[in-house]
Amino acid sequence: MTRLLLRMFMACLLLGTGWVASAQSGQDELEAYIQKLKASKATGGNETAFMSIGSDFMYAQEYYEAKNYSSAAYSFRAIVQRQQDHPYANYQLAVSLLKQNDPEKAKEAEAYLERAFALSPGLKARFAREMPQSSSTVSTTPNPKTPVKPSNPIGTNPSAQGLAAYIAKIKHSYAISGPETQMLSAGQEAHGGIQYYEAGEFASAETSFFLSLARDAQNPYVNYLMAVSLAAQGKTTAAQSYYQKAIAGDAALQNQYTTDVASAKALWDKKQQAKIIKPAPAPKVTYGGPLTYGKYTCHQSIWNGPNASPAYRFDYKGYFELRKDGTYRWLDNGGTGRYSYNVKTGAITWLSGPMKGQAPKSSKFQKGTTVAQVTVEFSENYRWECGCKK
Repeated sequence: MTRLLLRMFMACLLLGTGWVASAQSGQDELEAYIQKLKASKATGGNETAFMSIGSDFMYAQEYYEAKNYSSAAYSFRAIVQRQQDHPYANYQLAVSLLKQNDPEKAKEAEAYLERAFALSPGLKARFAREMPQSSSTVSTTPNPKTPVKPSNPIGTNPSAQGLAAYIAKIKHSYAISGPETQMLSAGQEAHGGIQYYEAGEFASAETSFFLSLARDAQNPYVNYLMAVSLAAQGKTTAAQSYYQKAIAGDAALQNQYTTDVASAKALWDKKQQAKIIKPAPAPKVTYGGPLTYGKYTCHQSIWNGPNASPAYRFDYKGYFELRKDGTYRWLDNGGTGRYSYNVKTGAITWLSGPMKGQAPKSSKFQKGTTVAQVTVEFSENYRWECGCKK
């Protein structure tokens, strides 16, 4: 009993302190409400009891204060669905939507904001301070006695028609987690296809529209977008059946098909060209220059065949030592011989000794940066690369 009385005393003290501070600091009613709920949560008060509106509000408010406005909007919306006339949930839902800087969500926010102002006109002043850029474009003069309902349901436009209206409707439904784009629905797949379509990724759009049509095969606008996506990729024959279904549902679509296909095909071709990896030009090999003297270790590069790892192996073939006096030695005890060198072409001619006996077609020197190289070619498919570290 003593513990219970102590908790009640602390709750009263915190709540009273919050309201007094609110009055003294000019704190608005929403801030006072939030502080009251925080005090209730800190003391286990009834206003934030399990499954209560206050508990849900605090859960949403934590997302809001963390600037996770998408999750905050989702949670505040759940409160409004339970209690439509909750002024602070309507207000916080509207602001959470506006702070996401999405035109569709901004349209949705207007209805909730009007309802909040109708229920609690004092929120207008807070909104003007909190969202000065938005306040000039949002009506703040609803009838304060009754909640204002939008003249049209959120997300509808009675004057819009055809393909553009369908795309706008699907985007709006997705933005507000509406039923038309719920999980595994035709609309959800259509929304994914529209995103790919507008980005010019028509192969991915084709897949999404195919999945959408598997759930709603007669939708004229998804059939139309599917037809354009296929035609853009050059699949004109496959596009025809979808095009016929599209104009059967909305004959006006045939007026824009040729233009849309031409634009889509141009975008597709441009994107495909951008994806082509152009090989870098092979570095120009320059032979000749002052000869590097020393030991050249030789290897033969051998291709191991397709799908092999590694693709090449390098078989050791021996080494030769070039000397300044025009002689060379093959291995440590492999015999010596003479050579001549053309400084302009880099050609080495073996005049005698073991390398002359090997009878290579050509031997060319290139200086390299850290390793000098002599390429000894015996045939088109058989050569040695011999390197000497400088």
